[in-house]
Amino acid sequence: MSKLLRDGLAPIGVVEIFTTIGRPRLILSAPVAGRPNTYRSHELDFSVCQVLREEIHRNIIVNVGKDKTIEALAAGSLNPIMRMAIGDRGTLPSDPTVPKVPVDTMSALYNEIYRADIDAVILNTGTPTDHAVKFIRTFSAVDVPITSFSNQAVPVVNEVALITADTIGGAPFPRLPVAAPAAPPVDEAMYSIRTYRSVPFVAANDIAVTIRYTIFIE
Repeated sequence: MSKLLRDGLAPIGVVEIFTTIGRPRLILSAPVAGRPNTYRSHELDFSVCQVLREEIHRNIIVNVGKDKTIEALAAGSLNPIMRMAIGDRGTLPSDPTVPKVPVDTMSALYNEIYRADIDAVILNTGTPTDHAVKFIRTFSAVDVPITSFSNQAVPVVNEVALITADTIGGAPFPRLPVAAPAAPPVDEAMYSIRTYRSVPFVAANDIAVTIRYTIFIE
């Protein structure tokens, strides 16, 4: 099949990363009936915290994630995106401001330190132009054990992933967070990955990183 015919169905997206002192407030409205933790509208209120940095990057969907999307079209989704994970080896060892370039054959972060359930799903469908879903999660440094970092003297975060889960055969939700070196549940799989320049993730400074991950189809 030609590239021209394939482009319109490509699941793509962007990742917004907000680094703050303190946590922003997530305001949710218009819940979607029959879908727990899913809404039509939201607002991130940064008036309750101090924004240190905002950035936006193109999303990278790995092969496992692409297969999950195709399987959902063929047989319904049994493995929806339910979790998010962060890691601390997403930049070059020689320069923490230069992200590594992931490849679509990856099945895990470079070095995962913590994963947890998504705070909220924002579903945008039913219009002629908007076919998207947003996954939002705030990670606070105070929640991640210092023993989970690869460099405990200089804790940072610089990579994030969306995680699917088997909601039929796996454990029920909500699930407890998983901090390295503990292993995550075997039914969970990485859907996509994004690396970014390192954020000093110091609990004493009340640092938080909020990820708003958007997947859409043009």
